[in-house]
Amino acid sequence: MNEHEQRWRIYRATFDTNIFVRTVIRKDNLPNHLLSLWREGRFILILAQPIIDEVEKVLSRRKLRLKYQYTLNEVRDLVELLQQTSIVEVNTSFELCPRDSTDNIFVDCAILGRVQFLVSTDNDLIDNAELKQSLFEFGVAVTDPPNFLQEIQQE
Repeated sequence: MNEHEQRWRIYRATFDTNIFVRTVIRKDNLPNHLLSLWREGRFILILAQPIIDEVEKVLSRRKLRLKYQYTLNEVRDLVELLQQTSIVEVNTSFELCPRDSTDNIFVDCAILGRVQFLVSTDNDLIDNAELKQSLFEFGVAVTDPPNFLQEIQQE
């Protein structure tokens, strides 16, 4: 067991796009703190390439860049950082999000990446009891950033 494994329980997590968007539009916030904890090795961030592509697409929107005053270089830096995560190939879908099928990529990534946490601020994921039950059967909990932070800070 290495030092990190001795000091902390190492969890695996998948983040929804909205978490990454918040890291760019505001610098001093919880999503940025979570990315710092990932970079320190406090948890393993599991993504799929379509998630990274969506982050880049959303953050590259001119309207969003003008509103929140960030640059394409900042978007590129984030995308390069996300390429350093553990990337799983999602070649099948469990189709657990019929209300918003675009959420399936996060759910599929969480299941195939064998994560313990799917972290989001999306109410379609957080408030869906049926989805939570289905994910529970795969060992995945849907949570928001404050609850995830609390979980990974427990020893």
